[in-house]
Amino acid sequence: MTQQRTLVGGSGQPPVGLATSAGHVLQLLRSNAAGYSRAELLDITGMARSTLYERLDALFAAGLVYESTPIHAQRGRPPRALRFDDRNKLVLGIEIGHTHAGIHLLSLSREIVGSARLPIDITRSQEDVAGQVIKESLRLLDGRQPVGAGVGLPAPVDPLHRLGLERTVLAHWDLLRLQEVMESRLDCPVLLENDARSMAVGEVREPLESLVAVKVSTGVGSGIIVGGALVRGAHGAAGDIGHVRIPEAAGRRCRCGRDGCLAAVASGRALLADPKLSSYGTLRQLVDACDSNPAVRSAVAEAGRVLGRALAATVGTLNPGRIAIGGLVGVLPDFLGACRRQILDDAFEPSLVDLEIVPADSRTATAIGLCRLVEESLYAPERVEQLLVQRAG
Repeated sequence: MTQQRTLVGGSGQPPVGLATSAGHVLQLLRSNAAGYSRAELLDITGMARSTLYERLDALFAAGLVYESTPIHAQRGRPPRALRFDDRNKLVLGIEIGHTHAGIHLLSLSREIVGSARLPIDITRSQEDVAGQVIKESLRLLDGRQPVGAGVGLPAPVDPLHRLGLERTVLAHWDLLRLQEVMESRLDCPVLLENDARSMAVGEVREPLESLVAVKVSTGVGSGIIVGGALVRGAHGAAGDIGHVRIPEAAGRRCRCGRDGCLAAVASGRALLADPKLSSYGTLRQLVDACDSNPAVRSAVAEAGRVLGRALAATVGTLNPGRIAIGGLVGVLPDFLGACRRQILDDAFEPSLVDLEIVPADSRTATAIGLCRLVEESLYAPERVEQLLVQRAG
């Protein structure tokens, strides 16, 4: 897809409707890991046999579909399943945090086949940080070619680059330039997304699930899934709860320059700024001391309580079936327990029915979410159509 490399994130759960093009046929095949026979595709789509076979021929020629194992049949020659060809296709999932970057190599079946972690300093120049991440990504790839890469960032991400980063930790970065550089160096399309939203996509268990995923590490962010679809908002700032003003943070200065933000009292940065915890130089050191130091446990629990109060409003607004809390601080039992208790105390009872409040899978959820978002953008029907037109021309 040489003429359109840059990936733009979709909903995280694209609807599959009646197939009208080769791109839609592929979308249908991608929706079912077991695949469909030609007869089943004819029944589902209502297409003429000649039209369907023409679409399939184009997908076969482009290496997007293959014929799999026979489907059991009562009599006669068993039909063979047609499947989306995800074999030997790899995606890079890159999580860029405040102090560390995680790099994962995944198959399109969401299996992590390689990982690396390296220290970074997000306050340094974009060129320095991107250079480190790209170098480690190429080392992990070891000559293998990914079909795409997803980059999770600790800031709001607008796919069309209309949203400024002035009040974020990435105020000195240029995301459009970052995307261009990474596409050039990695030689594949690149998708940029907020890290908490990526985590939310990776946490989805059911096609129509509604959930809120919250990442509490150095900062605080969240991702919202409604009916299986990722909510980005008008300009990519949906879920940026860390900068909602709350009474408990009155007079506390946030990194964004305002007073009273949730992140000023409920984030890892806020915990490290607590004078009672000044002996801890890094968030990892503070987190590791949580079991043994009562002062750390108390501060962590209070941060969780404050987050719970803010999330109670989210529960009442969205009525999710699950809240998944991750990040270095978010998965701490004292933090999660205090957060859960506060939500249950504050939220209106009807919105609490069957609500799960659980730790997120912080090790893999963001990488899996990025992989899923890359696949959905890379193989979106309109993009597949562009590829087939280019091949035919």
